[in-house]
Amino acid sequence: MKATLLLLSLILASCAGKQWSASHPYYKESPSVQEEIPLLGLHRAVVVTRDKWFAKHLQIPRDSVYFLLGKQAEDAFTKELQHARYTSLSIWPDSVYEKLPEETQKLDEKIYIKGRFPAQGVSLQSPNGKTPKHLILIHEWTLGLDLKKDNFFDYTLINNEEETKRASESLTVILSYTLWDNENQRALYSAVAEVPLAIPHDIQPGDVSKVSAFAADSLVAGIDGGIR
Repeated sequence: MKATLLLLSLILASCAGKQWSASHPYYKESPSVQEEIPLLGLHRAVVVTRDKWFAKHLQIPRDSVYFLLGKQAEDAFTKELQHARYTSLSIWPDSVYEKLPEETQKLDEKIYIKGRFPAQGVSLQSPNGKTPKHLILIHEWTLGLDLKKDNFFDYTLINNEEETKRASESLTVILSYTLWDNENQRALYSAVAEVPLAIPHDIQPGDVSKVSAFAADSLVAGIDGGIR
């Protein structure tokens, strides 16, 4: 099922007529399974929209939606990253990401992502003094209903109001991220992903974890597929 969803998302992306990813010319090899690789920015990036809808349909207090679903999403996302590829993944504090310079990266004539990237000439070190070869930077991670990445990242559409439907068709994660070369201080691969999970019979208790895991699979597939 995961493979089918990933294949569909890649096909749709290739037919969309917009460039949703960018690879550095020197990106020739993706991180190995054994590599110790840090993940930065996830906790601060996770946003849950439509809290009233989630509270009603999952029968949880509205003021607990962000905490409960946000934690569920983070846990499922990182667990799947570790299971699918990065067995030595480590989670660095948000404070490390928040100290990085903010930049805008162009993926297409209309597609831009905003995020934080290490400064040129500066390799980040782990608390134990090691310098990892790569970093995974999470710039945006939004959970919602029937979300479209165009409305988040196509500057010509950003001010458009999203249509509110009576019945939602999918639970969606919109994700932007970068694989960073920490040794040579450059973005090897950056992308925007739109990861849907159909909910034809309303949302089920495990669906947030499921779509979050699909988002992790999408990231792994993107990084592997972005090699030049």
